[in-house]
Formats: sequence, structure tokens, C-alpha cells
Amino acid sequence: MDEIAQKLIERYHQNALSSEENQEFQRRINSDADFAKEVQWHGLALEAIRLEGEKELRRRLTIKGKELDAKAPNRSTTFPWQGGLLLIVVLALGLWFIYPNRTTNEPTSAPAPAKKSLPAPPPSPKSVEPAPVSPPVQTKPASIDGKKIFAAYFEPYRDASLEPGVRGSVEKISPQEHFRHLYWDGKYAAALSAFDSLNTFAQQDNTNLFLKANCLLHANQGKAAAELLEGIMQSGHSRFVEVVPWYLALSHLQTGQVEKAKRILDEIVEKKGGRMENAAQLNKALK
Repeated sequence: MDEIAQKLIERYHQNALSSEENQEFQRRINSDADFAKEVQWHGLALEAIRLEGEKELRRRLTIKGKELDAKAPNRSTTFPWQGGLLLIVVLALGLWFIYPNRTTNEPTSAPAPAKKSLPAPPPSPKSVEPAPVSPPVQTKPASIDGKKIFAAYFEPYRDASLEPGVRGSVEKISPQEHFRHLYWDGKYAAALSAFDSLNTFAQQDNTNLFLKANCLLHANQGKAAAELLEGIMQSGHSRFVEVVPWYLALSHLQTGQVEKAKRILDEIVEKKGGRMENAAQLNKALK
């Protein structure tokens, strides 16, 4: 790999290609299979470095959180039962004064009543058979509206690495840069149209496919989005591999496949994957 090619690959992943460099980059990637493969492997290496940095950051935040918890002051516990006990004692004393013990004023034994003939007991009533009890009506649990829950949790993916580094007119930037600019600006419908103008290599790039899946979810095309996301998960080569399951679960919710969504959310929580806290909260809302 010559020095110029290496420089083009590095500037491509930094979103810093000039218009002349971008033309040379497109020429090489469409004509040189080794160059295209090196572009892909370079991107995977950068993603591995980013993920390792995120793990280290989570580890440090966990340690810091434990230190802060250890320094938190202990709060004295209150005993709300003391007030209730005092109230019971006051009420008992009040009742004692209002209703004094009258056993001393009553005779110890009541005089025996005079014997009188007792009237004949009334005839015993006829046995009445109890009315049959109707079985309780079983009400069906309310169905979960996956689309409403999807709308409450879905936001198209964004992070700083997607922010365009070069701005310019459509004529001066590549079709791929134009597609990513539209996505970053929140013009998801236009980004979907721009995706169709990409070359074959760019349309197979997992980053572009992940962004397209988000555009499809925004356009309520959950089934098509799920197909793209499942393909990315199977390939395993994506800088967004940790968050793909979260968006796949959302796509199943949008299409009403709640049980599929639950299984994926359970796996995210169990494996402590990306968006684990969101997955746990959403899973709780579905139960």
C-alpha cells in the first residue's frame, strides 16, 4: 500500500477529504479491490479503539460512583410509630374518663327470673337451595400498543463521529458525503432518496446501512429496517455493533412483534450491551 493511498484512507475516516482527494479516493475504491478492503479494515480498527475507550470510561465512572456513595452522610432514621403510640395513649385516657368502670354499682348476681311458660317455637323454615353461582368473567389483559411505545423511545442515532467535517455544495462533495450530511441535518426522507444514488460499494457499507435503517424507522418502515439491522448483526463488522440490537428491538415494536422485542431486550440486559439502561426501562414498560 503506497503512502498516498494510506493518506487517502486516513483522511477519509476523518471526513477531511478535499474534492480532489475524494475523486482520487472514489477512483481507487471502485478499481482496486485491495484498496477497498484496506478502507474497511482501517474503519474496523478505529471502531475497536473507540469501543475500548468507552469500556475504560465506564470502568472509571463506576469507581467514581462508588467513592461518592462511600462519602455520602448517613441520615438519621425517624420513628413515625412514636407519634401513633402517643395518640393511642391519649385516646385511651379520654375514654376512661368518659366511660368510668361501672361494675362496682351493679349487683354481683342478678335475681333469678320467674319461671314462665315459653311459647312454642316457630316451625323450622324450609331449606332453600342456594342459587347457582356464575363463574367470574375473565377479562383479557390490555394489549400492548407497540407503535406508541416505539414512538416514546425512538430517536435516530447520533454521535460526534457522524458530524460532517467538510461542508460544501452537492457538486463538490461525494454522494456518500451528501447522504451523511442529510442524515446529520435530520432530513431523513431526503437521505433515503440520496442513498439510492450511492455506488454499489457504498450501499454495502455497514455504516451507511445502519443510517438507512434509522431513516426507515423514522419513515415507519420497521420491517425493512429490521432486515437491514439483522444483516448488520450477522456480518458483525460495524462500528455500531453494540447499539444495533436496541434499534432492532424498536423495529419489532413498530411492526407489533412485541415478544420478539422482549427477547432482544432481555439479551441486551443480560449481556450488558449498548443502551442497557434504556433496554431495562423499556422491558419493564412492556411487562
